[in-house]
Amino acid sequence: EFTDQEDYESYQKLYEEQYDLEKADIYSGGYKIYTSLDTGKQETLQGILDEELSFDREVNGDSGIYKLQGAMTVIDNATGKVVAVIGGRSQDEISSTYTLNRAFQSYRQPGSTIKPLVVYTPALMQDYTPETTVNDIDVKAAQKTGTNVSKLSGTAMSLRNAVVNSKNGCAYQVFNQIGPSYGLSFITSMKFDRIVPDDYTLSAALGGLTYGVNTVQMASGYATLVNQGEYRTPTCITSIIDDNDDNIFSEDKAVPVYSTEAAADMIDIMKDVVKSGTAAKMKWYSSSDIPAAGKTGTTNESKDGWFCGVTPYYTISVWVGYDTPQTLDNLWGATYPASIWKDAMLEMTDGMESVDFPYEE
Repeated sequence: EFTDQEDYESYQKLYEEQYDLEKADIYSGGYKIYTSLDTGKQETLQGILDEELSFDREVNGDSGIYKLQGAMTVIDNATGKVVAVIGGRSQDEISSTYTLNRAFQSYRQPGSTIKPLVVYTPALMQDYTPETTVNDIDVKAAQKTGTNVSKLSGTAMSLRNAVVNSKNGCAYQVFNQIGPSYGLSFITSMKFDRIVPDDYTLSAALGGLTYGVNTVQMASGYATLVNQGEYRTPTCITSIIDDNDDNIFSEDKAVPVYSTEAAADMIDIMKDVVKSGTAAKMKWYSSSDIPAAGKTGTTNESKDGWFCGVTPYYTISVWVGYDTPQTLDNLWGATYPASIWKDAMLEMTDGMESVDFPYEE
């Protein structure tokens, strides 16, 4: 957390200086780096992303890079390791010169996919339950200067239904009750590194962040829910061997972020998102009997589409949008991102048996 923008910018400057030193050492120090990346799955998932977005081949005139892009991160729930990371659409003619990996280098607004992480699971750690009544207030009215948000009313529904149907007014009301500082503390504890002082407003409940998030961070957040509330640093590194044949890589210990009960309730609620809510149209259960849970996300004017979801085996986050944000007709979390997620998860779980999430009997 940062006290103000100057504090944030000072940190970033020092971080970049140290990063450059470490990068130079890695490049020149003769290290052998071993990873958890599955090259076979990586290639297949790259093909899935490419195929799903192949309808749009418009390129940037200066770079020749496809304008419409996507990114994806896959985490193995058993180990917490990143096993696949797709940083954009493949273009053979520029692959050797273009190195931007959007999965961890591009930060975008997360839309409603942030709600489970900063609004609802934190609320479930207080006095809320899946059946607590919440109100779908008018967000535009709530955002007017001088409005007492706690006095606003709207259509009453259970917290579960608010998540399943992605009601923004409910998330806004609950976030007002628990407070932005409390809600955002959960993602800063999970190393979401671009949360700045200006983000501590009620708009953060709907994904309104200054810089945003990336797919690695979102995957790690949802994997934390599967991992009974314990956060594990998302990395694909398994070992780094120096010139003395010593392994200098040490794993970070898992850190409790959410309570087991709150994480279990959130997964159970998001199972209904897939069954009957905003992600039902992807028809997961027509292709698999493995339990799945997730959340759709769409930003204003359909500039970013997200789907973040889990099975007991894997967590996958998917983003679709333009490098320079612009509207794409029919871009919703439930359309292209959910389709990519479904095909990717089917590939990752192919041949695996149906098992429950770890805290279900």
